[in-house]
Amino acid sequence: MGKVKVFLVLSCVFLFSVSTQAAVVKQKVLSKTAFTIKDMKLEAISGEFTFHFDPNSVSNQQIVDIDIAPTNSAGLVEAKANFFIIQHQDLKQRKGALVEVSNRGSKASLRYFNHAQRANTPNKASALGDGLIQDLGLSLVWVGWQGDVPVSKNNMYASLPRIIGLGGWARSDWTIDSRKSLLPLAHHENLETVYPVDFLKQKDAWLTLRMGRDNLRSVVPRSQWQFSADGKRISGNFFPGIYELVYPTKDPLVTGLGLAILRDTAEYIKTEKNDYVVPKTIAFGVSQTGRFLRQFLHQGFNETENGEIAFDGMLIHSAGAGRGSFNHRFAQPSRDGHRMSSFLYPTDIFPFTSARVRSKYTNKKVGLLKRRHEYFYPKTFFTNTGYEYWGRAAGLIHTHDVFDIAPLKNERIYHFASTQHYVETPNNLLLIDKKSGMYRGNPLDFKLHLRALLAHLTGWVVDEKQPPKSVYPRFAKQTLINFAHFQLPTWLNMEKPYKPHTAYEVDYGENWQQGVIDNQPPVIVAEILPPVPKLDPNGHELGGIKHPLIKAPIATFLPWVFRYDLFASNEIQDFRGALKKWRKNRILERYADKKSYLNHLNKMTLKSLANGWILARDVTRVRQQGNWLWDWSMDQPDYFHELAADDSD
Repeated sequence: MGKVKVFLVLSCVFLFSVSTQAAVVKQKVLSKTAFTIKDMKLEAISGEFTFHFDPNSVSNQQIVDIDIAPTNSAGLVEAKANFFIIQHQDLKQRKGALVEVSNRGSKASLRYFNHAQRANTPNKASALGDGLIQDLGLSLVWVGWQGDVPVSKNNMYASLPRIIGLGGWARSDWTIDSRKSLLPLAHHENLETVYPVDFLKQKDAWLTLRMGRDNLRSVVPRSQWQFSADGKRISGNFFPGIYELVYPTKDPLVTGLGLAILRDTAEYIKTEKNDYVVPKTIAFGVSQTGRFLRQFLHQGFNETENGEIAFDGMLIHSAGAGRGSFNHRFAQPSRDGHRMSSFLYPTDIFPFTSARVRSKYTNKKVGLLKRRHEYFYPKTFFTNTGYEYWGRAAGLIHTHDVFDIAPLKNERIYHFASTQHYVETPNNLLLIDKKSGMYRGNPLDFKLHLRALLAHLTGWVVDEKQPPKSVYPRFAKQTLINFAHFQLPTWLNMEKPYKPHTAYEVDYGENWQQGVIDNQPPVIVAEILPPVPKLDPNGHELGGIKHPLIKAPIATFLPWVFRYDLFASNEIQDFRGALKKWRKNRILERYADKKSYLNHLNKMTLKSLANGWILARDVTRVRQQGNWLWDWSMDQPDYFHELAADDSD
């Protein structure tokens, strides 16, 4: 166990003024804890930053409504955000900082990179897992940015200014699988409802119901539902289906300041003579905050007010082709977009590739990255699980129509073949089809690959060491295919999903370029159906980084799963994949016994190690996973009978 020494406790508050050259103008330290892990002397610091933003700065012009936001006596817009930093006490050991963009207030990096358990206050050695981030010489930085995250010691949150008196429209939607009587206007129950209904105009609100993503809407009579007394919910008798509410609201937050908070935090910690100084910064975003970073790049936020590079590197994980609701009036940053939830928010909208391509619908030629901004492009890894190709349109980040689009020189694209959005724990697998041996949940551990890639990205950013080449499915290599031609191996004896998640060309109204949505819901101009990876004979995806467990297969890992026993059951479930148990005959045709299987798995693991897809310290972990998978596969209940005619190649 590491030794822990607490220098400051929460009851002690220390204020420091900061140079006004950076937009971080003040910090308040709330706690500072020193501890040791593997002979590394670390410290964990929590507190609050105060930011000032010049509404007249060219770098801030893209922040929607900053020109009408309230200002202080100096004419500057002010925001506050809490922070949490884990760093080496010795400056010489700080090679850089991993700055995680917090997903809805949480802290994920230690779970993704350090094999650590969830910890709200990671200020001791036991919370840091195996210490990979720290071994790489990286500080770990969290700072709040999202204005609808509740203020709590366990959350990363931001206090953003409102424009009082300004009215407009907001939209909420819900996919309901069982009867409910109360629906929150916020995206999640654990988020603040920052846009309640404007009761003076509530008669103008309307609610619709449809029975599928692409089905026609029918208006729900106002007599069948009503707003709660606080304006933050609607009540009624709601049956399974997709409900969508459009309603008047007021007092928007200046949500786009969240992007500037991350920009200026990155610049600040690279500024000399501060307590957190590092030479390089790497941003990390997962899912929602991966999309945040794509938005960050698209709008040119990697250039600071002082003309410096904010982030030297980025690891953008499981963002698919999306951006999000991070910088428009009445934006709800938590809203995402999947086949069966959060529909038609400005998430999956053109452009998708970093390189500029021309839209065949609008004739505009544009790319994700800001044009003539190459000096500020960070070294970037785009990583996506198999689910993102099905549930987040990831195939669009490297294709246009039926053509492959190569990543830029500063980019790498990596696909984690046959994995779901997050790693399912084995004890959470749920049998959904006894006859076929299909389980909901996919436990294939892509985090082993993420750990190795973090090491590669750190080497690229800090030491200019070239990382592995991109690995992802492509039309030219016949590992990517249009959905219309996608086929499952016949022995799986199952239909393919109705559709993968689709992107759109949409019309949000004439003021959308200024960050104001007039059309609620938006007008669909065109649906863009993304390509998906082809499969090998075992049902595993081609073209990506293959986990050793699918290079030595004894089960089939699927990146998607149907919505079994729910309405729209031919659609895929959000986030999740599946695991198909093979019958013993199929396994024993390949491996005589467990020992021969584990020997082959070990060979595949060492190949992954040699290719740079896993770390040496994770080799034994793959063997442990293989041990579990063999035992699980050999446990075959009576109903799961021996090889049937419909389960052969």
